[in-house]
Amino acid sequence: MKDTKKAADFIISIMLLILSAFLFLNASGMPSAEKGIGPGDYPMFICAVLFFLALLQLISVIISAKGIPLIDFRAVNTRYLVRALIMAALTFAYYKLMKPVGFLITTPLYLFASFMLFGYKRKVKGAVIALVFSVAVYILFSRVFMVFLPRGILG
Repeated sequence: MKDTKKAADFIISIMLLILSAFLFLNASGMPSAEKGIGPGDYPMFICAVLFFLALLQLISVIISAKGIPLIDFRAVNTRYLVRALIMAALTFAYYKLMKPVGFLITTPLYLFASFMLFGYKRKVKGAVIALVFSVAVYILFSRVFMVFLPRGILG
């Protein structure tokens, strides 16, 4: 069990390093403010902190391994691996389709697909939850925070 946890920590650390670097580079392309903090500064800060913490985790795992193989591919459950890869593909598609299609269309579809992927059995209830949550978040951001999410083909 302990060896499995170390292997999981190792893999997750590598994935978080890659993800945080990718998101940092994307956030650095956002427009900068003439005064104060720009729209990309906060995501860049969060990504830098995430990168640092993932690096600390990776170093910790490597130091504590002491001859234990970090990845035992015989112990990998392919069902969970496939599910994780599908979730990564869904997230990438959600990210790429957000601007052209819009928040109010992509978010409920993304949430519903995620529910189904992880085994939620009540399809109608899952669809309603995804739709209500998406509309509530959209209203909260547009009316309260005055942050306008992508409208895509609706706007």
